[in-house]
Amino acid sequence: MVIMKLTQWLICLLGSIVITASSAGLPQVRRHAPDWDLAKPMNGLTFQRAKAVKEPSQDRATMHFSHLRGIKGRPGQQHSAVSALSRVRSSLNSAGSFKQSFQNVSALTDASTQYAIQCGWDGVPVWLLFDTGSSDTWATKTGFKCADLGGDAHSEAACGFSKPYIDGFGHGQIDELHFYLKYGSGERISGPMGYSDISCGGVTVSKQQVGLANSTYWHGNNVTVGILGLAYPAITSAYYGDVGDEAPWNAMSYTPFLTSAISQGSIDPVFSVALVKNSTDGVIAWGGLPPMDWQFRGFAKTDLIVANLIGQPETAWKYSFYTIVPDGMKWDQTTDTTKYPYIVDTGTTMLYLPPPLAESIANSFQPRAVYLYQWGTYFVQCDAIPPHFAILISGVEFWINPADLIYQDLVDPLTGYCAIGIASGGPGPYILGDVFLQNVVAVFDVGAAEMRFYGRK
Repeated sequence: MVIMKLTQWLICLLGSIVITASSAGLPQVRRHAPDWDLAKPMNGLTFQRAKAVKEPSQDRATMHFSHLRGIKGRPGQQHSAVSALSRVRSSLNSAGSFKQSFQNVSALTDASTQYAIQCGWDGVPVWLLFDTGSSDTWATKTGFKCADLGGDAHSEAACGFSKPYIDGFGHGQIDELHFYLKYGSGERISGPMGYSDISCGGVTVSKQQVGLANSTYWHGNNVTVGILGLAYPAITSAYYGDVGDEAPWNAMSYTPFLTSAISQGSIDPVFSVALVKNSTDGVIAWGGLPPMDWQFRGFAKTDLIVANLIGQPETAWKYSFYTIVPDGMKWDQTTDTTKYPYIVDTGTTMLYLPPPLAESIANSFQPRAVYLYQWGTYFVQCDAIPPHFAILISGVEFWINPADLIYQDLVDPLTGYCAIGIASGGPGPYILGDVFLQNVVAVFDVGAAEMRFYGRK
């Protein structure tokens, strides 16, 4: 009897050991929350599927392309979906109780990378910041006023713009209309609007509505003189009346550069972006794929989602951020299939994920990452081993280069730790930034209301 009980005890013990060991090595599929209902608002925005206006474009090389020049940011720069969402949410909460959900660590140091594109402005070559997360195109006006946050005047050089400045509008100024932009970093830009000929990568838009900044509080990079925004008309920032009197009732949506290029027949309703691996440069192709010898691994397409601004009915039918809903995330032996909307944004460096997901991935670094409150994001030993990490889109795994998950140039001086490429996005919406885009060719097919991704080797 004693031998039988001892045998049974050993079997149970061995069985429990086998079960524990085998469970630890098996892939785990989990959901940390229910799938997001697109009919449900998310922190200042509502979502709906876009409607296609034509069949998907064929993905073929185009001769219309522009080189993107990687430039290092300066403290305070935050010209991205992070700052645009913060601006939207702040305007929605007049009671002042809004708490910023994002802390863009790249805005606090000189380690962030932005992308500049050279365009012709009424025949004058200028470098502009390239941004899929904003819509307005503007440049610095000759004789502009540079001020600090308190409104005190400073020299033009203090705002960090490059040259040449723009004297005026080639096709005339629009009376009683101005643009005004306020970024999450506190920077402000305003000035008159008018019509100019804009040409980028062989694509020319005649009489494009643009802005000239004559009053700025700006942390420039000494390379660019403005911004080329490629998002939808809903987030343009034109207003009637005087500067300082901006409100929803005097806002005027207009047709930005990309929409004008499509409507004027300059390009097919598609563009693609490829950020060069192991570099700070990239390519944007107008109307197709970049004419480069890319080697692909994996292809997926997914619906484009419309992001509407809550409480502003005049924008309810218009498009805004480029947004998709991935199948989930995968790291090491774990797959999380919870579905959320994500903005695809070249102007954001990191991946902003739901907090439980960001924490789990941060914990999977070896040794695990730690959250540094002074930065508002995760840091890790600079020689740590990142997890094998992929973003799942339409059943396809898009793997992220481990080198892209640790910023060797962004070091906390107290701990000596490096920042990781994963950050918490708070209550959302969430963002797929350059950490993801450096590992794919992203095709923005606005005509077919879909996005396509090619995984790169």
